[in-house]
Amino acid sequence: METIGPREARALAERRAARVFYVHPLLRHSMVSLAAAGITHLLSAVTGFFSGDVAYSLPVLTWAVLYLGISGVWFAWTRPSRSLTKTEAFILVALAWIFTPLFSAIPVTAVLHIPLIDSWFESISGYTTTGLTTFTGGVDPYFHKYIPSVEEAPPTILWWRAYCQWLGGFGIVVMFFVFARLGGLPAHLVGLAEGRYQRLEPSIAKSLRALMGTYFFLTLVEVLLLYEAGMTLSDAIYHSMTALATGGFSTHSSSIGFYHSVKVELAAIAGMIVGASNFADIYAILMGKRRRLSGEINSLLIVIAVSVSASTLILWRVGVTWAPYHPLREAAFHAISAITGTGFGISDLSKAHDVWKLILSLLMLIGGSVLSTTGGIKQYRLMIMFKNLWWAVKETVYSGIMVTRRVGGYRANPEELLNAFAVITYFFLTWMIGTIALIAFNPEYSAIDAAFEAASALGTVGLSVGIASATASFSAKVIMMILMLLGRLEVIGFFYALEAARRKLRYR
Repeated sequence: METIGPREARALAERRAARVFYVHPLLRHSMVSLAAAGITHLLSAVTGFFSGDVAYSLPVLTWAVLYLGISGVWFAWTRPSRSLTKTEAFILVALAWIFTPLFSAIPVTAVLHIPLIDSWFESISGYTTTGLTTFTGGVDPYFHKYIPSVEEAPPTILWWRAYCQWLGGFGIVVMFFVFARLGGLPAHLVGLAEGRYQRLEPSIAKSLRALMGTYFFLTLVEVLLLYEAGMTLSDAIYHSMTALATGGFSTHSSSIGFYHSVKVELAAIAGMIVGASNFADIYAILMGKRRRLSGEINSLLIVIAVSVSASTLILWRVGVTWAPYHPLREAAFHAISAITGTGFGISDLSKAHDVWKLILSLLMLIGGSVLSTTGGIKQYRLMIMFKNLWWAVKETVYSGIMVTRRVGGYRANPEELLNAFAVITYFFLTWMIGTIALIAFNPEYSAIDAAFEAASALGTVGLSVGIASATASFSAKVIMMILMLLGRLEVIGFFYALEAARRKLRYR
């Protein structure tokens, strides 16, 4: 094989560079959304093919190849004209959470011949790891098209739903870092914009490997737990992906309640709690690393214990007339499903007592840990809120004392305290606005049902009292889609993006 010298190599590089087009960094990196959608459909098509669903896996595979081909050519032949700024990173992440589900929904609309609003709703619910679904077997009232139930949906589409949630949990974030490193985007900017990044190792590359390795390992462990509990291997893999992603999509309309098994419910609970725990802490524990833990896992377990105990007593008082379960079983499963933001269910909550709906609505807004797959306010901010009350008491009682503000072993600076209270405030205001909007456009909904569904969408949970369905109005679907997107970026993330966009337009 003939070798070339430095001069020839430099000349060759210059010729290749001449074929590259330099574009605005936002335009260049926005194609990540198309690539992410393509990867999701590629995985679902391959899995669907091995499931025997050739009729639907082939057209989905065609869309995947088209998406990956276009994005591959785009990344090969373009370069960012400059580095992405911090404000542009905020805009990029917000746009990605809008366009990735949209690109992913288009093939589903084409294959199933259903309205785009329904497939886009399903896609947003998947990537945001919410779990609300329109695949309930009914006619869309606006477009008059039949939307299949999950039992009627082809295996390829069912796997697409699972991959949306599994990748949405952490994969989308990881892919952004990977493409960012290939394209010159500083990876820490994307993490900063989404507000979820935390290094597990000293370098970003090692942190990503550790993150995905932990995610894969925990998914496999959950597969074994569900399989040993009585699920088929296919169902165990499916529900393991959606449990670790705290997404809640299922292969059955009745979710985990389909199995009528305490063992399956306990295995699902284990997956939900792990998925809602801080992955940096889990990684440190698994690897035996000596590092300061966040304290969020302890906080999560305390909140679960208190919520389950209180819920059991309340359900014992009002009675569980809507399900043939002991109050402890109903309280434990649904309280944990709500807090962890998973959305698995074992009973029909549309028939539940209003008190239970209200309790679950509040629990759905809490959420799990910061570096986890769940949504909601997060345990870290909950810890700040309660500790701040104690700090205020100490400073008032012991005049002149300087209280050291520590959360999870780390000193909390004033910016973190302000951010935490801002996010909590935004969450509750958005919940109220979402509830009012649902009732205003759909007067037939009761206030408690609207509040429940708004909390489920905003907390990216997926528990439902029946509003989220194929037969939901166009306005209800749009409102819940907006709430899911806002919840995924903790509301404040979109404010960051809006302010960044306003600033760019102002100083153009």
